[in-house]
Amino acid sequence: MGTKSGFIFPSPYWLIEEPPFDVQAIPHEDFFYELHSWQTDHGITISVHRGGVIMFDFSGYSEAEWTGDGLNHLTSLIEATQARVKIINAFSLSLHSARAASENLATDAFHIGPRSLFHIYSGDVASGMGGDGLRGLPQPVTGGYVRDLYRHGVVRKSSLDLAVDTLNFLIGHEYNNSLDLAGLLNNSLNSYRNHEFAPSLITAWTICETLLQLQWDSYIAAKGVKGRSRRDKLTGRDFTASIVSEVLNLAEVIDADSLASLDRVRKARNAWMHSIKSPTHGDAAAAIELAATMFSAALGREILAIPITAATGV
Repeated sequence: MGTKSGFIFPSPYWLIEEPPFDVQAIPHEDFFYELHSWQTDHGITISVHRGGVIMFDFSGYSEAEWTGDGLNHLTSLIEATQARVKIINAFSLSLHSARAASENLATDAFHIGPRSLFHIYSGDVASGMGGDGLRGLPQPVTGGYVRDLYRHGVVRKSSLDLAVDTLNFLIGHEYNNSLDLAGLLNNSLNSYRNHEFAPSLITAWTICETLLQLQWDSYIAAKGVKGRSRRDKLTGRDFTASIVSEVLNLAEVIDADSLASLDRVRKARNAWMHSIKSPTHGDAAAAIELAATMFSAALGREILAIPITAATGV
């Protein structure tokens, strides 16, 4: 497996620079030519390459390390892959947010799964590669790979700079679930893009409910509630999201607009879960926007999440 995992950038843009238009095939050595790299504070190096490859080197990030020893071989491999996918999907959200902020451009987030990755065994690509992600490489021809004619424009280096900075912030944040919630928000955006409005809504609501509970826990702690039995009661099933949000609004922890948004998304979620009433695209978009707002507030840093979809003929 090695320490390096990469993938073909799935969005229809070149990274940093576009090859000259008269280039019909990109030579192998140019395809993997490194245009720029960034080093995070957490032992991860991210690099972009001319052919549209993004590479992550996890050599200094222990959670993504594969030991490959004995009976632990499969478990270690799965855990290392999951850790890498988590980081990469948080990067997807970070890049989506960065392009919205720095280019005023709402672009698709992308989702990377274990089978989207290819891995470099040691050193560089010449040492050998493996993994299902290699299926995403362009068609090989004599002397290189066919140029992708469907990419238009470039992702600016300034956007990639901001995306890496955001990812670095998420990895190091004191809230342990920041990467998990970033991944969920990225998943919600991708479901929305694919017109899967129910999964999008449910995923976004999971973020909202998690962060609402975090606010509730902080409120209880600030009030100095004593006694385990009382704390257990206040955090038990009787205090539903509806009741908690009403109390937090009365306590001026959340404002009226936030309460209204929580009520709308919660009702749409319950209608789907209990009556199989499909949410509208507007319900799912409202859930994403609320989740992004609450996530940004919890982090102390703005994370933009712009729901994007389209319909045939529109």
